[in-house]
Amino acid sequence: MNIERRLFAIDGLFCGGCARGLERKLSSVDGVLDAGVHFVTASALIQWDPSRCDTATLARQVAATGYGLLERNDPASALQRFDDEVRRLSRRLAVAILFGMWSMAAAFLLYVDPGLDPKTAWWAALFSGIFAVPVLGYSAAGFWRMALRSLRLHSPGLDLLVCIGAAGAMLLSLVSLVRGGSAIFFDTATMLITLLLVGRLIETRVRRGAIAALNAVDDLAATKAQPAGGGQAVPCTFIAPGDAIWVDAGAAIPVDGVVSHGETLVDRAILTGESAPIAVKPGDRVQAGTINLRRRITIVVDRAPGDSDLDRMGGRIAIEMAGRGEPKRHLDAVIDRLAIIVPIIAALVAIITWLVTGSLLAAAERALAVLVVVCPCSLAIAAPLVHVRAAALAGSLGFRIADPAAFEALGKARSVIFDKTGTVTMGEPEVIAIDPASGWTADAVLDLAARTENGIDHPIARAILAAAKPVIGEPGERGTRSAIGQDEHGVTVEVRAAEPSPLAGTRLDVRQGGAKVGTITLDDIVDPEAARAIGRLVSLGLDPLIATGDALAPAIAVGASLGLPAAKIHAACTPEDKVALVKAVSRPVIMVGDGVNDAPALAGADCGVAVGRAHGAATATAGVVLTVGGIAALPDAITLARHALVVIRQNWMLALGYNVIVLPAAAIGFLTPLLAAGAMLASSIIVVSNALRVGWRQQIL
Repeated sequence: MNIERRLFAIDGLFCGGCARGLERKLSSVDGVLDAGVHFVTASALIQWDPSRCDTATLARQVAATGYGLLERNDPASALQRFDDEVRRLSRRLAVAILFGMWSMAAAFLLYVDPGLDPKTAWWAALFSGIFAVPVLGYSAAGFWRMALRSLRLHSPGLDLLVCIGAAGAMLLSLVSLVRGGSAIFFDTATMLITLLLVGRLIETRVRRGAIAALNAVDDLAATKAQPAGGGQAVPCTFIAPGDAIWVDAGAAIPVDGVVSHGETLVDRAILTGESAPIAVKPGDRVQAGTINLRRRITIVVDRAPGDSDLDRMGGRIAIEMAGRGEPKRHLDAVIDRLAIIVPIIAALVAIITWLVTGSLLAAAERALAVLVVVCPCSLAIAAPLVHVRAAALAGSLGFRIADPAAFEALGKARSVIFDKTGTVTMGEPEVIAIDPASGWTADAVLDLAARTENGIDHPIARAILAAAKPVIGEPGERGTRSAIGQDEHGVTVEVRAAEPSPLAGTRLDVRQGGAKVGTITLDDIVDPEAARAIGRLVSLGLDPLIATGDALAPAIAVGASLGLPAAKIHAACTPEDKVALVKAVSRPVIMVGDGVNDAPALAGADCGVAVGRAHGAATATAGVVLTVGGIAALPDAITLARHALVVIRQNWMLALGYNVIVLPAAAIGFLTPLLAAGAMLASSIIVVSNALRVGWRQQIL
């Protein structure tokens, strides 16, 4: 079956609940096989059957909900869209503040002097309404649209709740003016809109920062290309269409091109979503970002770097994040429920007040006060403000946050799994011993191993090639924990993990034609900072483990140097074994890795962490990226994440506690709509002040 998979940008997506609603909408379209919509990046990753639907159908479905489906989703245009939205929100906020102040000033006359002449009071009320028009018309325009969209998607949220409150205040005020009265609440409506604009501007800046962080992570994982024929690898920016490059087994293909020599298997999951690799041969086209699994190939570049299929889709990391969709968070669930419950409570208060007092005006005022006072503006900014603060501190602590949800999971983690080579070791093993069989020399054994490991992108292969003489001949083939090649006579040579041994180091058996000809021992230097970092993690209450493809003896030796008992070491792990371990340990779990083999486990963990020397495939699936070296910055990242969670919970408690206190006061008429708006403003100020506490202790230290 012909399947198409593409990453789109969603124009106008500024609501987490709407992202989930749009995801449900797209998933229900006939022919759509899978859809993920991500709120932070405002993107949708859709997989569909072209024989049953097309992009025009998808665009119509999205347009029916009030959004736009954009074909190209490159990082630069995504940043530009967020910059445009920040400027638009800033203009709307400026208008809301300017005209809202005049609207409130006119209304203030009515509050400070209740004995005003009725005609003067009416004119003051009218001027208050006139000044409120730009706020309710221009500044709030986006919120009215979002409220309608949320209704279409059956995902009521904060925008709908605020719009109901603002509309109620407006309607009640207009009725009062028409009847010649001066009991107006335009100032309440303008305050609601202004507060929501402040929260939306903060949230948009958080998302803009997240996009910038994703781009920075992509830059950290910038690939190099190996010119065909040998020589030093060069940055992809030096490669032009028509150039020939080598791509070793285990490496990500850096640019789009056509295979000119060699046959291999390629993992195209990043582009197609299919887990099964496909065979490629000379004449076949391969794309940047896909993984060469078996043997070195030569490709002729046919697209300039930055214009690959992957770049046109928005980049590896953007695709990975959109594929995850928008998680349902506790806060979103609270706001969704409030959007349904609060109007019901307001209606009940209005009915009861009318039955008790017989006054429709009193009933409407109390209902409006309830709508205003329970509007969860402070709830809406509780987490985004903390994320802004954490992202600002992260760079100085040696890491970047690629996914705020993963960062929150980092603070809740109970277990942490480390890859060994390149994560807790330096990732630069060296040959320390060669034990040839009878009749063989060490140089001959090393030469056979080098022929086999030639053309494979792995630390062990690089170590063997560095120790041997220059290799001549066809590249070897990458297997499961092994490599297969041929000697100069065409006899099969295999390099694979040796039988378990109590000896230290990574031991590899070299076999020619099935007969063992020698054993090569390699050793890698443990990262000097790893032991201290793991000790700090243990003191933080985490359970550290090591999962490695290496044999048990060297893995245990590394674990011992880090203070970990043998029971915490999982050796001879395939990528599938690492994923299974992630599922088996106490959750939430952190997976820390650096290589292509770690990518599935990083994606499957509650928080995937890539170290600074990580492969691009590992970086793409990680929610947090340590920017330099190994794991030294991980304890600081976890400490900051935990403090951020504490502050987020405090903000929730402050916001919810405020609602518990003021709701009864509004229901019994103790709070007027204006006082209710003032109380809501006070709760937002408290939440903002509390958010600034994130990381202060780490800064002092």
